[in-house]
Amino acid sequence: MNNIYEELIMSIGESKLSGVDPNKNRFKKMLDEKELARQKEDYKSIIYILYIIFNSKGVFANLLKQGYFFVLCDKDGYVIRLIYDQKLEEYFSRLHFVEGVSLRIEDCGTNAINIAMKLKRQVEICGTEHYCHLFKNWYCTAIPIVDYHEKEIIAYLDMSVMNIDCLKQDSVILWKIADYIEKCLWHMHEKDDYLSSKLDHLDRLILSAMACKYERKIVLKEIGISERTLRRHIEKLYELFNVNNDLGIVMKAINNKIIDTYGNLL
Repeated sequence: MNNIYEELIMSIGESKLSGVDPNKNRFKKMLDEKELARQKEDYKSIIYILYIIFNSKGVFANLLKQGYFFVLCDKDGYVIRLIYDQKLEEYFSRLHFVEGVSLRIEDCGTNAINIAMKLKRQVEICGTEHYCHLFKNWYCTAIPIVDYHEKEIIAYLDMSVMNIDCLKQDSVILWKIADYIEKCLWHMHEKDDYLSSKLDHLDRLILSAMACKYERKIVLKEIGISERTLRRHIEKLYELFNVNNDLGIVMKAINNKIIDTYGNLL
């Protein structure tokens, strides 16, 4: 079934048969803490790429200021990562819309994520097309994230905004973000050289922040680590890249195509 409207009708029927309350006002079904932590570990590469994409100096960070929010779900429809501006925090708190909640059809009815899961392609859903009133003012587009090395869908990414119907434009933006994520994942699989294999997740965060011309004290705040941890990782990078200053490790990382000049992961 390729027609999105036919799928919406089927989805609404499935929502009713599943006993979903259309008037529910909070998200309830969610992963326990241990399972969420495990999922975050499994999806750390995508989470890291999203961190780079929505860096405060990046072009996509402006979308958050405009009220857009992004939802990364695992392939089963559980929220693994939420990205949004702080002004939405109180609203999300009232809904209990937090990392770990389920967006599966049997738990919260028709929405963009579970329609994308069903069709395995990008979809757009306006507010009134959702089954539950929770989403009635949300305009959403969701897209699968494909690991082309493994040849499978590994996640779903949703881009949403409230009370603004710009779904066609939003779909193009989301496609570009998903395409970038997929290319990064491909390069991660292909990059098995010595330097890359020695860099852990935190090393890459540090390199990315330093490439944005952040001073060490700003890097500490951006990443949320202690001065001792930062010093230990920088010393490791000095030795690994055979340099003796911060600029040297950034230049080596750029030359080895680990990051670009803006700090983006390659």
